[in-house]
Amino acid sequence: MKTTQTVDWLGRPYEGYVVNTTFSPKNIEIISDCISKIDKEYGSAVFCMPPSSLHITLLDWIAPLVHYDGRNKQELFRKLSPSYCAALKQILKDQKKISVTFDTINVSSTTIYLTGHDNGEFQTIRKKFLDTVVLLPGTKQPPTIIHCSLARFTQPLDLNDVKDFILQESICFTQEVESFHLVHSMREPMLEFEVLKKFSLE
Repeated sequence: MKTTQTVDWLGRPYEGYVVNTTFSPKNIEIISDCISKIDKEYGSAVFCMPPSSLHITLLDWIAPLVHYDGRNKQELFRKLSPSYCAALKQILKDQKKISVTFDTINVSSTTIYLTGHDNGEFQTIRKKFLDTVVLLPGTKQPPTIIHCSLARFTQPLDLNDVKDFILQESICFTQEVESFHLVHSMREPMLEFEVLKKFSLE
């Protein structure tokens, strides 16, 4: 029997600097309804994302769960942010709003998450950024999908049973991405954070 895997960093203080975007109030309600069903089914065996922490990651600048040989992350950010901000601002200067349709609930060994699709804009932005700047060694590479984490496992569960449960659920909504946010995250998974800068799209 394949079982879910638990993670040991939930709720813990991990500092990072990431670029992401959020959801409209209406879509947060839709996602929260889905999360409520997961919570009702699995209770303490899952950690469910609170509405204020729901987000779509574009990419990490300084990854929360990477140690960087003990170097001070705020110092690293101060050194890197001018060139990183300039690069992203240039990449986004003619970028129009992005329409993302979320229509699939997925289950991995550690996470229940939504996936969505656009017309390739997210991946284009990610590639252009990586072509322009060099991420610090060890930094998590940008996702290759558009996703939003809903819940993570805190106890072993039968993975196939969870997948069977999720297959019964359906979701479909469209999110208009009007901006990306540079976020200083202080407690994972983005349970405590501050928005440092906003990159608006046309």
